[in-house]
Amino acid sequence: MTDNPELSAALAVVPEIARTEALLRDATKRRREHAAGVVPDVARTKVINDAVEAFQADGSWPSDLGKRAAKAHTTALEWESERLARDLAVTSTELLAYDTRQAFSADALEHLGTRLDAILSDAREAAEILGGVRTADGAIKAGAGVVEAWGRLQGLVDDLTKVRSAQWELLLPRLRPGDPAGGYDESRRALRGWKTDGFGEVSGSLDNVPESVREATRSGWYSETVLLWLASAGTAKVPTTFEELQDDATAADLPDAFSGADWTDYSPIVTPIPAPTPAQIYPHSSTPNLDKSKPRPAPPKPTAVVSDREAVTVF
Repeated sequence: MTDNPELSAALAVVPEIARTEALLRDATKRRREHAAGVVPDVARTKVINDAVEAFQADGSWPSDLGKRAAKAHTTALEWESERLARDLAVTSTELLAYDTRQAFSADALEHLGTRLDAILSDAREAAEILGGVRTADGAIKAGAGVVEAWGRLQGLVDDLTKVRSAQWELLLPRLRPGDPAGGYDESRRALRGWKTDGFGEVSGSLDNVPESVREATRSGWYSETVLLWLASAGTAKVPTTFEELQDDATAADLPDAFSGADWTDYSPIVTPIPAPTPAQIYPHSSTPNLDKSKPRPAPPKPTAVVSDREAVTVF
């Protein structure tokens, strides 16, 4: 059970969590109330040993020894069976309650996020009435309307404190029954470190978050000034999972994959096609289809010499 009404309301949104945790409390109570006893072998052995000691002392031997030993064994067997059942009810319900909370805690955290939005909305309305007033004395001097707004703001601070307390209760990793504590302890230390740094209050970087807000996150004690800053920042949120908080807290630690890298540019390059080079004309060219040289003159027709003075053309 919890005395934080915001946590109770968040868990009530997820009846599966409330039901399994109630079952676990009931099972634990039943095991605690089970009377002490002995296991069957021990109970039977005690009856037998008592009879043997009596025999050695005075020579007596009970006629119903076997019956008495068997009865002691049976009675103890009933006790042991009940004990085993109650032990199993606790261990198995512990697993059921753990797995149920792991599965549905995000729904409860989402409810807390809705409550946070409502608180910040009411704080913005109060801020409009307060104007520049940031102290109780200033509110008293300003008049009745401002005093009322300041009183409303103080109530909202209390609500915010309980919402954040419920948030960390739901985000804090729990040890799964039967698992080693190494990874569990490491996760809890990491979450506490993020809270100490001021994460879990707003989304994104903490560069613009005032130290007063970070201190409120660390201590869990909020003020009217912190609430008004959160209401005006517009980045306040409730992380819904451990992993979401981890992403916010470790984002600045991730290496820049593009910084200082020697990248090869594989983007496509368009290479223009060069203009064709004109064909070369050589004196020895003889095939007109292969180059653009001028046609050569036809060779002279052969002639037959008839005499030293005249030539006859041969056809």
